[in-house]
Amino acid sequence: MPWTGRNYKRDNWTASDPVNRAISCANSCLYGVCQAAILALGYSTGLGFVHTGKMLSFVYDIADLYKMEFSVPIAFQTVKEGTEKLDTRVRQTCREAFREYSLLRRIVDDLQYLLGEDATSKFDEEDDPPGGIWDPDGVIAGGVNFAEEQETPDDEVDSSWS
Repeated sequence: MPWTGRNYKRDNWTASDPVNRAISCANSCLYGVCQAAILALGYSTGLGFVHTGKMLSFVYDIADLYKMEFSVPIAFQTVKEGTEKLDTRVRQTCREAFREYSLLRRIVDDLQYLLGEDATSKFDEEDDPPGGIWDPDGVIAGGVNFAEEQETPDDEVDSSWS
């Protein structure tokens, strides 16, 4: 398949060749999965190591680890199969590949490894349980339905709200 290299025009999407459009589309899907993993672990998307100065610098850093395994092959294979509805087919192929290879779980594991974080130790400390909710009087335990603990008998319910 002929390809002259990575070249795309952000302001003129249709001027790019099909392979470059497919790579951009696949990368966009990959960025979404990487951002979800980063945010799920509580990291900042803007604190990149290689990429800097952007709100998604860390997302771009992490996505670079997976582009040659996912984005590039998916883009070329999809274009090889035809250019009709290219963007849609690239997104669907990415979705299937990400699910088949458990990419989100893999990114989470890789992030924890890369940043030296033990996945279990983070939640074993009694002093800082997960899911705490900030309150001016101190941290309140998360994941608790306080309504069940403070139920009011029916005769004490304020009926002015009905």
